[in-house]
Amino acid sequence: MDIGDWRAIEALRAGVPNGSAVTRLDTDQTEIEGRFLELLSQVASERELGHQIQGFLIHGDFGSGKSHLLGWLEHVCLRQGFACSRIAVGKETPLGDGHKLFRAAMDALRLPDRAGGLREVADRLRPGDEPYARLYRWVQDPGSGFDPLFQATLFVFERMHVHGMEEVERIVGFWAGDRINVTDLKRWVRELGQTRFDVRARPARELVLPRWRFAAGLIAAAGYTGWVLLLDEVELVATFSAVARARAYAVLAMLVGALEAKPIPGLFTVGAVSPDLTQVVFEQRGDREKVPLRWGGRDPALLAEIEAGMAFLDPRSQAWLRIREPRPEALLRTYQRVRELYGLAYEWPPPEEMPSGDRHRIRQHVRRWITRWDLMRLFPDERPEVVTQDLRFDYSERPEMEAAEEDGQAD
Repeated sequence: MDIGDWRAIEALRAGVPNGSAVTRLDTDQTEIEGRFLELLSQVASERELGHQIQGFLIHGDFGSGKSHLLGWLEHVCLRQGFACSRIAVGKETPLGDGHKLFRAAMDALRLPDRAGGLREVADRLRPGDEPYARLYRWVQDPGSGFDPLFQATLFVFERMHVHGMEEVERIVGFWAGDRINVTDLKRWVRELGQTRFDVRARPARELVLPRWRFAAGLIAAAGYTGWVLLLDEVELVATFSAVARARAYAVLAMLVGALEAKPIPGLFTVGAVSPDLTQVVFEQRGDREKVPLRWGGRDPALLAEIEAGMAFLDPRSQAWLRIREPRPEALLRTYQRVRELYGLAYEWPPPEEMPSGDRHRIRQHVRRWITRWDLMRLFPDERPEVVTQDLRFDYSERPEMEAAEEDGQAD
């Protein structure tokens, strides 16, 4: 038994494909993969101009293979020299809390040439090299909009990255979303003979955009082509309250590059969403009409960002790419690949002929095949037929999906 093949089959059985399953089955969604590669090729050049490539959304019904496709796109971008963070929207990663989402992206950060994590990125920084020099000039530029916390920590890192191990660990932790003791930072700066940084504690919510921009700059300075963010289960936004949904629209607009005045150069975001989302939040709950009434007089700037996010989620926009149902020949290839994996994992040959049946989503097909083979392997005299049934997702607003925000915590 090959442990990688076994892990792939168990992941497919559960309907949650892991890396083993993704790389062994690849994808037949060539149109989406082609669009992804086309935009990837533009990330570096647009980053040099201070621009951000606008991302897109993959939409399809539950079980249509969106998560598998995101896993394959992660594999593709790592091969292209990009760093990648793949995360799913949920209770611990609410899309409306840009700080929590950033922390999750740092935890999920994978690199093409090493294990991953921002500490590994920092280890690749070479203060004497031009990529790092460009980052340093950009961050220290008064017109860059970076908070002095980032200017001061980068200054200390440059001078202590060889000998100040404790200080460097705490600085990299701050870059990854942790809080930093401002008193200690002031002392480090002072000991290095610098007094020009006006370092003050800041609420985490004020550092959301700078953190995303700074991390993207660090990744580029470390020699990676760019940073890809893959967001799964975006439809869970519908389970948030009206206020949390509005904030989620604004954060999504920031991440996908829909805010021209607030780009994150080097970041390229792709999301996966069920088409039910827009029907629920726009048609049933009327967010397009109600959000301006709620936010227009309170915060016009935030309202503009919220509306940009809602426009991006509009199915009529150019941002939506539909995942297509597998063609018969593609479905047969998938059957043959899963059959081969199952045979290697359990040292038992499944039937060569693909069973006929009604039209199913790809996840239903795969789980039906595996369940049938399990029964045939355990009960050789039986020829079972597996029945599947569609389930409707519950989009009711659920308060437990919204973890408490960290806006009050200061850095």
